[in-house]
Amino acid sequence: MLIQIVLIAVLLGALYVTWRRARQNVITLSEALLWSVLWIAAGVVIALPQTATLVANFFGVGRGSDFVIYASVVTLFVLVFKIFVAMEGLERKLTEMVRRDALRDLPKKEDAG
Repeated sequence: MLIQIVLIAVLLGALYVTWRRARQNVITLSEALLWSVLWIAAGVVIALPQTATLVANFFGVGRGSDFVIYASVVTLFVLVFKIFVAMEGLERKLTEMVRRDALRDLPKKEDAG
């Protein structure tokens, strides 16, 4: 029972931070809604654990805890992939900026020499 209270408090904090970040335009409205659905769904599963079993049975998984683990692993893989793609994009942009800066400074260095 105590763990449920603690976890729900953490989820409420996550929900608050999600919408604060949305107001700061750090994340989009659709991302905030998606995260909110995730936090609320996690809260429902924590408050009413039998809902995980109902959803698991619908998807053909025997136990609710197994379903939660499977869904969590898949979600984490998707998020890690999203972070990987974002980092690759940032790396490309940084490389392009450094090249552009180096080429812009190149004539100045040749004139001095």
